[in-house]
Amino acid sequence: MAKLLKAAQDHGIKTSIDVVSEASDRFRRLVCPALRYTDYCIINEVEASATTGVELRTEDGTLLKENMPAALKKMKELGVSTWAVIHCPEVGFGLDENDNLVEVPSLKLPKGWIAGTVGAGDAFCSGVLYGAWKGMALKEAIELGTASAACSLSQAGATEGMRPVAEVQKLYAEMR
Repeated sequence: MAKLLKAAQDHGIKTSIDVVSEASDRFRRLVCPALRYTDYCIINEVEASATTGVELRTEDGTLLKENMPAALKKMKELGVSTWAVIHCPEVGFGLDENDNLVEVPSLKLPKGWIAGTVGAGDAFCSGVLYGAWKGMALKEAIELGTASAACSLSQAGATEGMRPVAEVQKLYAEMR
């Protein structure tokens, strides 16, 4: 993975990673070396904890928000050059290219909104990457990612809830 990302960067291509949550030692073996060649890293709290070693949830599932800055900083220390982002159901956090911390709470979804969770993390990642591509600031990109995830949650399948960008931004404004 690291070789592929390095080759992409050597050709002037911006790189990003998102990973699959699993219980193994692969995060440290594969993700950590890849971060050196990563411009945008957008992962969830389980993946971030496995990668950085920073605990982000207690045994009872409580989010340790106070540990997010340390995990993000570790991601940058491991090589993420531009944006390090961690998302979870409660909130999205990020460190931008100047190491400014961003925190964006999840949207207040109405009762019955969530029809399925498949694809919500991918939708979040896509929204953030779209924001990066369009030159948005990290906060605005995480807001777009948050609203994209909310759109995904509105339908049972992974992509059925997705909408045009203007509608996603409108949803964010209405539900924050």
